[in-house]
Order: sequence, then structure tokens, then C-alpha cells
Amino acid sequence: MQNLDLKNKSDNTKAAKEYIDRVAKQLLTDYQHTKEERHKIALWEESQEFSILGVIEIFTTDIRGYAAQVIANDNLENNQEILENLQKLKIFDISYFTEWYFDHDSDYPQIKRYAETLNYLRLLIIEYITQRATSLN
Repeated sequence: MQNLDLKNKSDNTKAAKEYIDRVAKQLLTDYQHTKEERHKIALWEESQEFSILGVIEIFTTDIRGYAAQVIANDNLENNQEILENLQKLKIFDISYFTEWYFDHDSDYPQIKRYAETLNYLRLLIIEYITQRATSLN
């Protein structure tokens, strides 16, 4: 019975990693479709004191980096640190980003969807690491 539990945990881990990989790859495709919107935002940002695109780029780099680590490794040595960092990476906690997001309600649907998917990937990785830590204990 214990072997069956280990196999199920292994299958669940593999499925979770494959799903994280699929969402991360979808982000690449989605990003390519935001080119026109990114150009419009860049022009708009010239008169702003902050950068929506800059925030998105930072979050993209960090979250995709963590996704790559999860996909490549069965055991993350620094999973608690990754978990803490991901819990702090809340794009919707940045007031100017949230204000921009809701003030331009019907504008930039692709870049908004990209930010939402990026946040979803962040949550998937948090869930994966949390579940792995629980199953190993």
C-alpha cells in the first residue's frame, strides 16, 4: 500500500510540474501577442512617474525563473526561500499597477491577461512547493 502512495505522489508531482511548464510556455506565446499593447503602454509611460512594463518585466523574470527551477528539479534546496519570495511578489499589491489596471478598464486586454496568467503561475508554484513540503513530511 505504501508503494501505491509513493507512486500516486510521484504521478501528482509529475502532473503538477507538467502543468506549470505548460502555463509558463503559454506565457511566452501570450507575451508575443502583447507587442502592440506594450508599444502603446510605452508611449503612455513617457508621461508617467512609474513603469507598468518595468513591473511586468521584473515579475516575469522572477516568476518564470522559479517555474524553471521547479520544472528542472525534483528537490528544491531553497524551497522555503522561494516560497517566501513568491508570497511577496504580488503584482496587484502595487498601488500604481492596480490603479492603472482598473483605470484602463477596456484597454490593453492582452497585457492584462498576461499579468493575470503570470500571477496564476505564481500561485501554482506556491501551491506546488507547499504540497511537496507537506508530502515530504
